[in-house]
Amino acid sequence: MLRQLVINDLAVIDNLNIDFNSGMTVLTGETGAGKSILLDALGLILGNRADTNLIRGGADKTDITAIFSTSDNSSVSDKLIELELASNDAEDELFIRRTITKDGRSRAYINNTPVPVQSLREIGESLIDIHGQHAHQSLSKAKVQRELLDEFGSYQNLLNELQNTWQEWKQVNDQLDNFKTEGEDFEARLTLLSYQTEELEQLNIGNSEYKELSEEHKRLAHSQRLLDSCQSIISDLSESEAAIDARLAVHQKEISELCQFDNELENINNLLDSATIQIEEASHELKGYLDKFDMDDNQLASIESRLDKLHELARKHKVKPEDLPEHLTLLTTQLNQLEGGQEQHELLLKKKDELTESYFKLAEKLTTERNNAAVKISEAITEKMHELAIGGKFKIDLEKIEDQTPHQFGMDKISFLVSTNPGQPLRPITKVASGGELSRLSLAIQIIGSKDNGVPSLIFDEVDAGISGGVAEIVGKLLHSLAEHRQILCVTHLAQVASCGHHHLKVNKITKANETFTQVETLKQTERVNEIARLLAGMEITDESLANAAQMLESA
Repeated sequence: MLRQLVINDLAVIDNLNIDFNSGMTVLTGETGAGKSILLDALGLILGNRADTNLIRGGADKTDITAIFSTSDNSSVSDKLIELELASNDAEDELFIRRTITKDGRSRAYINNTPVPVQSLREIGESLIDIHGQHAHQSLSKAKVQRELLDEFGSYQNLLNELQNTWQEWKQVNDQLDNFKTEGEDFEARLTLLSYQTEELEQLNIGNSEYKELSEEHKRLAHSQRLLDSCQSIISDLSESEAAIDARLAVHQKEISELCQFDNELENINNLLDSATIQIEEASHELKGYLDKFDMDDNQLASIESRLDKLHELARKHKVKPEDLPEHLTLLTTQLNQLEGGQEQHELLLKKKDELTESYFKLAEKLTTERNNAAVKISEAITEKMHELAIGGKFKIDLEKIEDQTPHQFGMDKISFLVSTNPGQPLRPITKVASGGELSRLSLAIQIIGSKDNGVPSLIFDEVDAGISGGVAEIVGKLLHSLAEHRQILCVTHLAQVASCGHHHLKVNKITKANETFTQVETLKQTERVNEIARLLAGMEITDESLANAAQMLESA
């Protein structure tokens, strides 16, 4: 339950510290005093979207802290453990803090640990349930009606299992749809890949074959020039009458003799000696090259034929000739995937059948649970309708969805039907009930549902709008009885409801030095009498209204 709420610089609130108790606490005050701001603060604590317009004028940020007692709230304890936020220092207390700065940055903390705002939403679902004054406006929506019924029922595990099964079924079905999209060209693609891979495999292309063939082709294509040039060089080096090696030997001999007269020529003599050796080795290697040189025209023709084939296939597959081996690997992979796709398709069909069967078994169980819950809830809401002077009858009707396609939330079309006059047929809720009746009917539904939803703190924000007199008194007593097991916070303008609270907070708006502030005070018994009298009589409080207020509080 909510223990304390601390608000700094939120709208017209500069600093506010409110302690809350168990039981039913009513909040009253003039219109515009700031009651809605308190709910805005709690909304931010529960993860609502941040709005910089809520920051008080002149302040840099708004800062809100809420302290909850979490004893006997296993849902919150489990969630804290899941998020690794459990605190050993205060096992029965939960601290939630939210700050919003002028630049739009929002920060959230649970037990002084920074967390994403989403974590506040997840925790908040198990802390507080807020029923707004306009809740009746959504009663006509099929989604809201389904959610209300499922919240009232005690089959959440079954509903979760069905939704998980539906999610698996949808994923499998989407995969099968992809097969259908590709089905028209599946066989053609399979045939083409088979032909292409077979063609490349028959050619048996080596990884570096194209490079090696290109080099060999270049050698054979220029073999005559290679032979003629090498022979000419050998002749110039060592075989002609004016061969370089012979002339070099003459010069070396002359330099050797000159060294006797000048030692500085010794290095030149060494260089010429080395040159003689290099020329001899070059001539020797060229002769060896020519001895093993093979001018095979047949081999050249064979290489040219092989290269032509490689170029032809490269053009066909739109790749470079040297990339053909890698391309074959790619095509083989695609072919294997496509061939495996046929097997995968069969497995998916089998999986879909299994999931479909499981889904409809779960859907049938869910329908049974919903029917049982609908009967109990319909009877309870009908009873509350009579207490709230609506009369008639309420019924939740379930109609089976006839198509055989699994739906995310089961195979039931859920409708809220009502008859507000005896003898009149049941019709959809929005076609029968008036605005005031819808408001009271919504309140009856919320009260019945709140008994079993497990959330420890319930906030009712002017859900009594549009009612008065004896009905308002009944509403107050209903909320009072609900507070026996839950913490109830009720924002109200009705004296009959306010007098039923165990505790009373009054929200005031004051002006100091041309600035507006919201204050909240806890009313004592005498102060409560005055506030109830104000709700009864308006600004001019009379002795009669004071007496009526005192009697109402005593009766409550």
